[in-house]
Parts: sequence; structure tokens; C-alpha cells
Amino acid sequence: MRKIIWYTLFVFVGCSSNENASIDIPETDNSETNKPLISVIEIKKKSFKDFFNAQGQVISKEMAYIRPEINGTIKSILIKEGQYVKKGEPIFIVSNNLFNSQALELNEQISFAEYLFNKQKTMFKDGVTTEMQLKEAESRLSSAKKAKNTLLTQLEKSNVIAPFSGFVEEILVKVGESISPMNYLCQLVNTNNLFAEADVSENLLSEISKNDPVSIYFPSVDLFLDSLIIDRIGKIINPINRTVKIECRLPKNSSLLPNLMGEFSINHYSKDSAICLPSRLILKNSKGETFVKVVDNNKVLIQSVVLGRSYNSEIEILSGRDKGAIIIDEGKSTVLEGQEVEILSSKE
Repeated sequence: MRKIIWYTLFVFVGCSSNENASIDIPETDNSETNKPLISVIEIKKKSFKDFFNAQGQVISKEMAYIRPEINGTIKSILIKEGQYVKKGEPIFIVSNNLFNSQALELNEQISFAEYLFNKQKTMFKDGVTTEMQLKEAESRLSSAKKAKNTLLTQLEKSNVIAPFSGFVEEILVKVGESISPMNYLCQLVNTNNLFAEADVSENLLSEISKNDPVSIYFPSVDLFLDSLIIDRIGKIINPINRTVKIECRLPKNSSLLPNLMGEFSINHYSKDSAICLPSRLILKNSKGETFVKVVDNNKVLIQSVVLGRSYNSEIEILSGRDKGAIIIDEGKSTVLEGQEVEILSSKE
């Protein structure tokens, strides 16, 4: 039977009183059994996941600086910064005086060639001209029409159209400004089709696969996205930092913008039923061998364990103990093998 011994403790209370106060404190007497008190954890199987972290950013696959296809002058700007435009919508009109004068000249050539061709047809029917002369007139008319069609194709390029739907981020020219195909007119970005990309070490290539679960935290906007997956793993190793790119498709969210930084957490290993323990329970001897201290019939036993993966404060146990085993937690560093102990508390 455990005795309760009472001690009287004198405590000086405050600086404004000269009286002493006494408090009776019970103390557990363990002298009869002399068994160390310990706390334990019972091994239970549970799901175990291993993650690695990476820094990344939001990207848009449709983000571009728009350039004209012809030389000319900006005649009209049909958009404003921040405006949403649809694919195929005109956004600039470029004027080219040379094309305009060439179009007038070709129209005159076509009119004259049609006149000559019609005249040759009439004369051929009357037998006053040859078939060769008729074919020459027809060839001149055909050449003039082809030249006009070529010019019209160029003139169509006077209308700069949006190559994809998106927002106008920045307009870089003014009306009346001379431009060439080397000049940027505006920047266009589609924020409805965003991805997040990160660089991961080539050493992890064997650890990751397409469709592996991913979660991303965007600290700048305090946004956490889970239930994401690896959508693509790059096919090229960066020769400078020995990394490969991974991509995740992002859901539509007004907070997400291209180049926004994100913190990736990639679940590259998962087991539905695993034995795992808090890392603080794992001990190591002078040879570097890992073990735990267990309780069996109130006695301490040393049990070697083979460790698997670790994540945060937990380590997977590959072999050494099965579920139901009682592992010593508090008191493990002081108790010895074969020593009898008393369990004070048990945790799961």
C-alpha cells in the first residue's frame, strides 16, 4: 500500500505582511516498491505520409507581349489597360501608306487587264487575233489579281488581333507612333488558366510521379490550396542547379496572379496502414543502432527497430515492433533493461 506523507511548507506571503502561511502538500511515497514511474505510448497502426517542400510560383501559359506583323503607324488603339479581350478581337489598327498606294495602283492594273482581256476575247471570236494573244491577256489579268490578293493579305495584318483571351496588362505604344515587327504593342495575360511550377532536385525524380498529391500555401495572399496534383514533370534537368520543373494546374481564384510565390508541400510517399512513432521515442546506442524501450509485464525490454521514412516529428517503423506494443516515453532515459516499472500514464 502506498503511504501519503504530509510535509508542512512555510511560505512568506507578500512584503506587506509579517505573518507566515503554511501549506500542507502531499507527496507520493514510492519507497516500498522502489519502481520508477513512467509514461507510455501504445503502438497503433495509422496512415503515414511523407512530404518534401519546395518554393515555386504561379505561371500563365498564355502571357505574351503582342507585336505587329507589318511596318507602319499606330492608327487606332482599341483597348484599355485592365480590359478583358477575347481571342480574335481587334486590339490595334496599323496604317501603312505604301500598302494603300499599292492597292490603288493594283486596282488600276486589274481594271486595265480586264479591259484588254475582254477585248482579246471579242477579237478572238471575230478571228482577228490569235489564241496566244488571248492567253497572254488572261495571264496578265491573273497576275494582277494574285498581286492584289497578296497585298490584301498584308493589309489584313493592319488589324492586330488578340491571339488568346485575357486581360490587357500594359499598353506600350501611342497613336501616331511608328512601329515595326520588332516593337511590343501591349502585354496580354490570361489569368483563367494558371499553373504553379517549382524546381525540385533531380535526386527526387525517383520519388515523385505524375498525379502525386500537392498542397501549396501562398503567404502573400494567405491562401492555402490542397487537393492539387502534379500535372506535369519536366523532361529536362537544369544543368546549373540540377533541378527539374514540376507543374500543378490551379483552380480559378481571383487572388492568384502570375509570378505569385508559393510554398509547395509534395506528398511523395503514402501508406494507409503503418506503424509510426514520435521521433523522441527512438534511442540510439554507441554503435548507432536504433532501439526503443518497451514494457512487458511491468519490466523494461530493449527492442531494436528498423526505421523508415520520417516526416515532421514522426518516424515510420519498418520492423521491430507490432501494434499493441507499449513504448516508454517519459522516463525512458533513466530506466534500465529488466527493471520493474510502474506506469503512471498512457498515451495514444
